[in-house]
Amino acid sequence: MTRTDAAADGSALADNVYRSLLRGIVDGTYPSRARLKEREISDRYEVSRIPVREALQRLESEGFVQSVPNRGVTVAPVTRADLEHVFELRLCIEPFAAGRAAERIANGEVDPAPLVQVMGELSAMHGDEADIPSLDFHEEVVRLSGNARLVRSLAPLRGRMEWQFRLTQDARAAEHAIEHQQIFEAVMAGRAAAASALSYAHIDLARGPMIAALAPLLDD
Repeated sequence: MTRTDAAADGSALADNVYRSLLRGIVDGTYPSRARLKEREISDRYEVSRIPVREALQRLESEGFVQSVPNRGVTVAPVTRADLEHVFELRLCIEPFAAGRAAERIANGEVDPAPLVQVMGELSAMHGDEADIPSLDFHEEVVRLSGNARLVRSLAPLRGRMEWQFRLTQDARAAEHAIEHQQIFEAVMAGRAAAASALSYAHIDLARGPMIAALAPLLDD
């Protein structure tokens, strides 16, 4: 095995552990303030401590866990302010990106085929199956903006967005489907102002219902 292959395998292991821990946090297996011990996690998933450490570092960067003196790594409590901050960041990033994506498509600067594919997958799925395609849709719109800094800015929010989407899948589900379609059509048609406005409205309208649905899980 080459060094590159070994690095790829290590990244895949870390991603698998990350996904498993994130799902455990979402479904309550790891409740707020629960300790996450590297040895126990490595034994549970039959991996070394290296991918476990990488997974925990990723979760910490996304705000899901925190290092507490004399306690090690624990699941971080989530507050309303935390969720508000995520929505505020998305409102800064995604509407602008949607407008730029529309402009670039209109100018023939970018191939929209990946967005078409994601939209097809999203339209074909229902309930919790649609969580990941929905995330992919938002990320693909930002990628089409051609702004690498915007892409990097959104990346740390993906885990928290997935957490929100999975736990609030019934909040405005029908409206979300319609709004995704509207954003898609505006971006594909090159209507930059409409794409930006629709993206902003989509996020802003979701904020209240999603935070209300998550209220029982919040620490404040």
